[in-house]
Amino acid sequence: MTEVPILSTGNITLRPIDERDIAPLFTLFSNEAVMRFMDIERFVNVSEALQLINFFREKLAKGEGMRWAITLTDHNELIGTCGFHHINNVHQKLEIGYDLLPAYWGKGIMVSSIHRLLSYAFKERKVNRVEAIVDPENVYSYKLLGKLGFVKEGLLRQAFCRKGRFVDAYIYSILREDFTI
Repeated sequence: MTEVPILSTGNITLRPIDERDIAPLFTLFSNEAVMRFMDIERFVNVSEALQLINFFREKLAKGEGMRWAITLTDHNELIGTCGFHHINNVHQKLEIGYDLLPAYWGKGIMVSSIHRLLSYAFKERKVNRVEAIVDPENVYSYKLLGKLGFVKEGLLRQAFCRKGRFVDAYIYSILREDFTI
C-alpha cells in the first residue's frame, strides 16, 4: 500500500493529507473539544501538524495505516480526518479512527465519510473486520458507530493511560457480511 486514494460521496471528498493541510490540522488538533477523548495531547505549535503529516506518511509507507482529509467538495479545505490504523493483513482487519471540527458536528458529515471508508475497506481492500475503540464517555462516537451498523462487543478495562490515569474503552466492530451499501 503506497497511496491514499481519493474517495467521494455526495458533497464530501476524502483525499490524502498534505502540506496544504498544516494550518487546518493545527486548528483541528488544538481544539479542546476535538481532543477531549484522544490519546495525544492538544497541539500547541503549528510544527506539530507537519509532524503529524509525516507520521501518517510513515504509517502508510509501512502498510500500518492510511489517513484521509475530510473536505466538503465545494471548498477542499480539511475539516476533519478519518482513516485506518493497526492494519492487519494476515487477519484481514483494521481499526478506524476519525475527528471533525465542532462547527461540522451533527450534520451527517462523519456518517457519510465513515460509510464511504467502510465501503472502501470491505470492497476494495477486502478486509473482513473493522474495529473501533471508544471512550465510554464519548457518547457521540458510539452513537455514530451504531448508525453505521457497528456492534458493541465489550469493555476493555483500563485499556489506555490518558493524562496520567487509566481509562476503560468500548470495542465496537463491523464485519464485511454485516455491511450494507
